[in-house]
Amino acid sequence: MTAMALATPANYIVKAGDTLWKISNTYGVSIDQIKKLNGLNSDFLRIGQNLILTSNSNQTVTTTAAAANPAPAASAEVTANTHTYVVKSGDSLWAIARHFGTSINNIKTSNGLSSDNLKIGQTLKIEASAAANTTVSRSGDNVSGTRLVEDAAQYLGTPYKYGGSGPGGFDCSGFTSYIFARAGISLPRTAAGQYSVGTAVDQSDLQPGDLLFYAASGSIDHVGIYAGNGQMIHSSSPRSGGVIYTAMSSSYYARSYVGARRIIR
Repeated sequence: MTAMALATPANYIVKAGDTLWKISNTYGVSIDQIKKLNGLNSDFLRIGQNLILTSNSNQTVTTTAAAANPAPAASAEVTANTHTYVVKSGDSLWAIARHFGTSINNIKTSNGLSSDNLKIGQTLKIEASAAANTTVSRSGDNVSGTRLVEDAAQYLGTPYKYGGSGPGGFDCSGFTSYIFARAGISLPRTAAGQYSVGTAVDQSDLQPGDLLFYAASGSIDHVGIYAGNGQMIHSSSPRSGGVIYTAMSSSYYARSYVGARRIIR
């Protein structure tokens, strides 16, 4: 039996794991129509992006996906080298730390946080040298690949868990989708799905943050994040210790390498 589509809302806010195919299938709107209504020239989506799903919406359609959901300015007050920041919808510790030039651990220590969870309206004390009125990106437009790899490194040693997509345990694509989601970028959930987004990159042109894909079984079955210097960070296997660094030149991965995709431009 074919599932009935839900009533189509005028607008839809992109969530982690969303794809145009999923949204189209859920609300009975074609992918081409969604792309036309929102001026999209690719299938790439960003968490927090506001999509128009019906032509009756009164919102103005922008000409690029990146402009569809501009980030508001942060509410920051400066006292010497200490800032206060009020958490907005879509914020993450990673994005706030990046824009204030500090680290996640510094923010957590200054505010007595025991986890990365934030609440809208929460006031954070941030010790940094950045100027007031810093804009916190929620679209992933200016994400640095190097900083994304640094964020991923926090999870070294996290156990491998089949189907896992959180700090309690990751499979390979669960790890990559989680790390990119922390930077405000929504990826498909599977390795094969992630291979369908972004831009193809030659191995000689790899940059930190690029996604690396492998097909030991004949089809895409593994994904990791290029960390620089011929290394990748990935959730490998229960035997290998979960999230680890691995040399791309290691025999298993060298012979099963398929290609790379650049998500961060």
